Amino acid sequence: MRGYYKIILLLLMIHAVLLAIFVTARIADYDEGFYSIAALMMHQGFQPYTDFFFMQMSMLPTLFAPFATGGWQSFFVLRIFAALAGILSALMLTVIVNKMTKDMKVTLIALFLYALNGLFVIWHTTFKALPFTHFLSLATFFFWLRYYEKRKISDLILTGLLLSALINFRSVFIVLLPLYLISIIVLSQNRKGRNLAVFLISLVPFAVPTLVRLYQSSASFIYGNLMFHLYRDIDRGFLSILGSKLDVFTKVIIDPQLLIILVLVLFSVIGLARSGMKLPRDLFGTPAGMALMNFVLIFVVYLLPHPMTRQYIEQYLGFAIIIIAMSLPALLKWFENHVRAVQRKRFIAAIAAVYILGIVPYFVIFIFGVRAHDNRYRLSEIKKVTTKMLALGGETDIVLSEWPGYLYLTRQVPLRYTEIYAHEYDLPLTHEEFLKYNLCDRIYLRDKIEDKSPALVVNVYETPDYYADLLDSNYALAFQSDVVSIYKRR
Repeated sequence: MRGYYKIILLLLMIHAVLLAIFVTARIADYDEGFYSIAALMMHQGFQPYTDFFFMQMSMLPTLFAPFATGGWQSFFVLRIFAALAGILSALMLTVIVNKMTKDMKVTLIALFLYALNGLFVIWHTTFKALPFTHFLSLATFFFWLRYYEKRKISDLILTGLLLSALINFRSVFIVLLPLYLISIIVLSQNRKGRNLAVFLISLVPFAVPTLVRLYQSSASFIYGNLMFHLYRDIDRGFLSILGSKLDVFTKVIIDPQLLIILVLVLFSVIGLARSGMKLPRDLFGTPAGMALMNFVLIFVVYLLPHPMTRQYIEQYLGFAIIIIAMSLPALLKWFENHVRAVQRKRFIAAIAAVYILGIVPYFVIFIFGVRAHDNRYRLSEIKKVTTKMLALGGETDIVLSEWPGYLYLTRQVPLRYTEIYAHEYDLPLTHEEFLKYNLCDRIYLRDKIEDKSPALVVNVYETPDYYADLLDSNYALAFQSDVVSIYKRR
C-alpha cells in the first residue's frame, strides 16, 4: 500500500513539473490576452458589460482583478493561478476515484491517465476559464459525493456554493443545475423541502454579483453571453457546423492519448449500461450515475458552440477518466482471465509507453510553436513587440492593438471599444448597436484612424484594407516583423 502512495506522490510531482514548464515557456493563447485585459480593466475600476465588452460570465476577471496589474510578472502570476487550479484538480480526481473505487491500483491508473495527459497540461497553464471551471466541476462532484455518503448539510452547502461559482465562471454549466437539484430530491427522504431550500440558498452568494450586472446592463450582458456566440462565426451553415465537429473528432482519433481514453470510456459506458442501472434513481442517486451524467451533460453542451474547438474536450475529460476508473476492476479481471501474464504485461507496457510518448507533440507545438500561425504567440516574439511598443509610446498612451495581450503587458490604454476586435466577425449589428455593446466596427476604426486618436496602431499580419489609406496618411511605420506592424502617429 505504501508503494502505491509513493507512486501517486511521484505522479503528482511530475504533473506539477510539467505545469511549471508550460507556465514559463508555453506560447500565449489568443483568449489569454482577452481575459487578462478584462481583469486589468477591472483592476483599474472598469466594469464588464457596462464599460467594456465581455463575452463570458464575469467571475474570472472579478476574482483575479487584484492580481492583474499588467506587465510580464503579473502575466506569469495569473498563469500560476491556472496551474494551481490544475494541481488541485489532479488531487481532487485522485481522491474522488479512491473514494468511489476503494482500489489504490485503479486510483494510480486514473492519476497516470490524468497527470501525463497533454490536454490538461496545455490548458491548465493559461489564464482563461478552462482550468478553473474544470476544477470547480470536480470539486462540486466531490462535495456531492461526501453528501451522498454522510448526508451532512455542510457538504450540501459546499456543493451549492461550488456549483454556483462554476456557473458564474461559465454559463454553459447551468446544464448541471437540474442534475444536482434532481439528485437532492432523490437522496432526500423526509426533508426534501429543507434540503432543496438550503441548496438553493447556497447558490445565492456567487449569483448576486451576476444578477447585479444583469440588472445594470442587461442588453450588453445578454449579448455578450449569448448572442455573440451565436453570430460570431461567418459561416453558420449546416455543412460548416458538421465540418467543425468532424475536424475535432479527427484530431481526437489521431492523438494517441485521447484515442486510448476514448476507447476505454466507450467500454466503460457500455459496461455501466449493462450493469443493470435502474432509471432514474441510479442515474441521479448513485456516484456512478452522477459521474456519468456529469460527463454526458458537459459533453453535450460543448458540442453546441460553433466553431467547436479541441480545447473543449478538457472540460469533460476528468469525468471520462472517473468513468473509466469505475470499470477498470472488471476490465483488469477480464484481462487476467483471458490473457496470459507475460502477454498482459507486454500489452499494458506498450499502451503505457504510447500514452507517455503521446505528450511529446504537445511540447513540440505549444513550447516551440511550430505551426505557421504560432510565431506571433511565442513569448520571445511577444517580448520584442511589447518592448518596441514601450519604446515608441508611454504607458498612458492610447493604443489600437489587434491582440489585447500586448496591451496587458505594456499597460498602455486600449482604444475605447477595441478591448476585443469585433470588426472581423460578421455580426448583424448597425454601427450604433456595435457601440451600444462596447464593440468596434469598421466605421468606428476608420474614424479613429482618421482623427489620429490612438498614438500607436499595432496590426497583426496585414493591415486591414478599409483603413490602410488613412493609416498611411496619418501614421508612420515604426516597426515591422513577419507577423506584426507598429505604426506611430505622425
